[in-house]
Amino acid sequence: MLAIKLMCSFIFRRLDGIKPTARQYLELFERQGGASAQFVNIYRLFYGGLLSLHYYRESQDQFWLDRAEHAIQKMEVWTAESVWNFENKLFLLQAERYYAFGDMDRAAEKYKLAQKSSKKHRFVHEEALACELAAAFHEKTGNVQFVAELIDRAVNCYQTWGAEGKVESLLLSP
Repeated sequence: MLAIKLMCSFIFRRLDGIKPTARQYLELFERQGGASAQFVNIYRLFYGGLLSLHYYRESQDQFWLDRAEHAIQKMEVWTAESVWNFENKLFLLQAERYYAFGDMDRAAEKYKLAQKSSKKHRFVHEEALACELAAAFHEKTGNVQFVAELIDRAVNCYQTWGAEGKVESLLLSP
């Protein structure tokens, strides 16, 4: 249940209210050891890693970086086992990590790879997320020429996925 709450909070960009819960939840599961590649573990690590990198960019708190690095390491293992299922997720986590460390060229490249891999492997919702995060990255770094196209692609992907609430929230956001 909490994994779904993390995922929805990240997707709808409701990040402030989930921070204390995310901290406890991610810490608990990391202490419990290795996670198998089951749905709940995959999305807990993926969205937990994305949340952690967002919070790390805001605070530079080592706690969040440690959680993100754990998620990336686990995703690297799973990607070695199944490129189809995990490559795009790994690329997006890496893009966010490079962004957090200020390596903008490598971040931009990983965002592109995440979009391409998501599309190739038919994860339309994750292609939408990769486009949306890339748009936010480009807007923050001043590369505004890419933002409108990326948001349009994100909207189209979310519509294809059937996420009308997310489409509405994207279209209403400034």
